[in-house]
Amino acid sequence: MVTVLVMFLAGCNGVPAAPEMQEGEEDESGLQCRNVTEEIPVVEEICEEVSYTEEVCGIRKLEYAATELPKVDLCVRDGPCVGEPLKNCPDCDKAMSRCVLVITNEDDKEGTWEVGANYTIGAFGFNKEPVSHSIKPNESFAFDFNQLYAPGKPINSARCELFIMEEPMIDDCHDETRTVLECRNVTNIETVVTEVCE
Repeated sequence: MVTVLVMFLAGCNGVPAAPEMQEGEEDESGLQCRNVTEEIPVVEEICEEVSYTEEVCGIRKLEYAATELPKVDLCVRDGPCVGEPLKNCPDCDKAMSRCVLVITNEDDKEGTWEVGANYTIGAFGFNKEPVSHSIKPNESFAFDFNQLYAPGKPINSARCELFIMEEPMIDDCHDETRTVLECRNVTNIETVVTEVCE
């Protein structure tokens, strides 16, 4: 019985595959088959980044640096105390405070700055006449203000506030590099092999 089973399994081991058709051969239905080669155009979209330079114009502020120097308070009327720091002259009856703002033009264009000053001592205030000055590139100018006043008893120095009233603005043009994505269609020829039976 084992022998019969082995023979049965050996007979069902696999179905033989159909032989491949060679070009020009006929299959069982009597058709003759051959390979046909065709060249087909294929359109493909290709995109790439393209850089270009464009002139851009507009109003802009000039680049600059502003540095306020330490305030100087001097006695200007009291015999031996004249010209001495106010804090060293308790009997001084007239003082002067000096405030200075140094502006450096860090731009490559010349411009004009306008600076104002405001002094206060107790309940009194003094607005100074603004100062305008044109500054060339890489140069500096000191906007210098001073105010005379009575320091009182006990002495009290004036407070000083400096401020830029007007910054220079210019109409400037410069080149900017920009990048855009450009796409185009490219046609390539592909070779396709097709089996034809007739």
